Amino acid sequence: MFSCGYLAALGLLGVAVAWPDDAENLQLYENANTYDYVIVGGGVTGLVVANRLSEDTTKSVVVVEAGRADDNPNIRMPYGASYPLNTTLLWPNYVSDPEPELAGKTWNVRVAQVLGGGSVVNGMMYDRGSAADYNAWEELGNEGWGWEGMYSFFKKGTEVIPPPQKTVREFGVTWDPKAYGDGPLKLGISDFQYPDIKEYFKAFKGAGVNMALDSNNGEVGASWFPNTMNPKTGERSHARNSYYEPISTRSNLKLILETVATELVFNGDKKLTAKGVKITDKRTNTTTTVYARKEVILAAGAVNTPKLLQLSGVGPKSVLQAAGISMKLEHDGVGANFQDHPYTSVAFSISNMSIPNPTSLSTDSVFNASAWEQYRVNKTGPLTQARGNALGFIPLPEVAPKDYLGLANRVLTLQDDAYLPPIYKNSEKLLKGVKAQRKVLAGLFQNDKAGIVEIPVTAAGSFVLAGLEKPLSRGSITINPMNPQGPPKIFYNALSNPVDKSVLAACVRYIRTVWARPELERFSLVETAPGSQYITDEEIVKKSVELGSVWPTLSHPSGSCAMMPEDMGGCVSDKLLFYGIEQLSIVDASILPLIPSQHIQSTMYAVGEKAAHIIRNRR
Repeated sequence: MFSCGYLAALGLLGVAVAWPDDAENLQLYENANTYDYVIVGGGVTGLVVANRLSEDTTKSVVVVEAGRADDNPNIRMPYGASYPLNTTLLWPNYVSDPEPELAGKTWNVRVAQVLGGGSVVNGMMYDRGSAADYNAWEELGNEGWGWEGMYSFFKKGTEVIPPPQKTVREFGVTWDPKAYGDGPLKLGISDFQYPDIKEYFKAFKGAGVNMALDSNNGEVGASWFPNTMNPKTGERSHARNSYYEPISTRSNLKLILETVATELVFNGDKKLTAKGVKITDKRTNTTTTVYARKEVILAAGAVNTPKLLQLSGVGPKSVLQAAGISMKLEHDGVGANFQDHPYTSVAFSISNMSIPNPTSLSTDSVFNASAWEQYRVNKTGPLTQARGNALGFIPLPEVAPKDYLGLANRVLTLQDDAYLPPIYKNSEKLLKGVKAQRKVLAGLFQNDKAGIVEIPVTAAGSFVLAGLEKPLSRGSITINPMNPQGPPKIFYNALSNPVDKSVLAACVRYIRTVWARPELERFSLVETAPGSQYITDEEIVKKSVELGSVWPTLSHPSGSCAMMPEDMGGCVSDKLLFYGIEQLSIVDASILPLIPSQHIQSTMYAVGEKAAHIIRNRR
């Protein structure tokens, strides 16, 4: 293997900056910086795909990652997931465009720049969507991407390690062993739970919510969920320590860190073939090119993958022209269909909480000291819990029993280009895709097996998240015409579609109903924000926005290079190949046609497993 420095030196000498034509250069190209597969991005899907492709010892794989390998204690300790995020592990200066429906505010956009990607910096929840989430993908023309086609790949990558029987008995923890396999990603539910979580489970049950054995088997409702935590070590499981480190000595696998992909290299004119990637070492500012014999695989995420494509001349004509980039392939879908999970919060005053409770680590010095000592000695206890182990994903017929049919009808009767970013206005393909998505979403709104909102099952109900899991609004990712290589323009366009406002408000009203149940009476819960006097959709959303308690993102960016039919604005087929470009595939969250009702890391591990299977079996 050649070092990064050697590859960079080749770039400085002017070698390997274009597809070589003569035999002498071809020989140098083959020996120095050519691999069967070039993977851009060392996050979840990039490392999963690299692991599986390099199982074939006759194939060589290189992963190009912009970040470094970071292993500080706050990453390893699960409770560290609740600490303020180390911004050095994120792409710098990624800030959203002003959000028109959220008082024109901007938001910092959390995009991981570290080996392991989002799995290193996220909240560690491992929760899958319901079966209906993935069946919706198949309805949009993606054969084999429904629940039945995905389930084996969810199982393949995971192993669940049960909590102690004492915890199981005391808290009624349930899970489905059949939903997991013996894969590299270790999952666990903390041995320690705060006692009041039992009362909130009772309240959800009393409200008629399905008490799922384990929603990771495709069920919807309230469920226990594992964290990406290995109970044997008491530490975070992530893509690096699960998929890369155990196989890092493979001679056919190379990792290049702190190096940014700046442009794709194509061969051909009328029919493009991806042949390589120009990369720049951030430490030395030297540039070279790595080449792919078989495939260039993009795993840079839903923000940076469309950025890289547009920098390479693939994307909407207006975007490329504004940035002065020569167009290789016009495609309006690159950067369109951008989705995330917007959310709001409902705040309550609370009394009579049990001791300990989730505030005890910060208010009780004795409890804090004992928790740290327990973790130091045994790697068990409160510090092995990230941000909780239970969530509720609730169908709209339960959240809004009188209104769900009307909401579904509103979705179906929307004007084709209503509430969409400008790129949609004159794109027949994108509008056809939106129409198909809305039909599927209207069906999900009426489906009592599909989660439409997220509400955590908490142990302290003073602050409750209300997550919008199936937004109608669509945003966009485009390069900045004033600085194309810099941070892209990130436009969530959150709550632009009024149906989203109605569903979010319905979720707030539903939380009020559950929190008012007799099972929670002892806590004397009184709403303080937005305030129980705000009742209608407009009142709830307007006041929540005024309070600054509506956010456009749960850091689940998705959909910006959708896997859909080409005539519906899709960028890649269900075989993950980019339309109109040979030997180029995408395997990250940008391909998700509809964002699933869950925290997306579990889906991305499964997408990585399925993608590797597809790529290895290409004819």
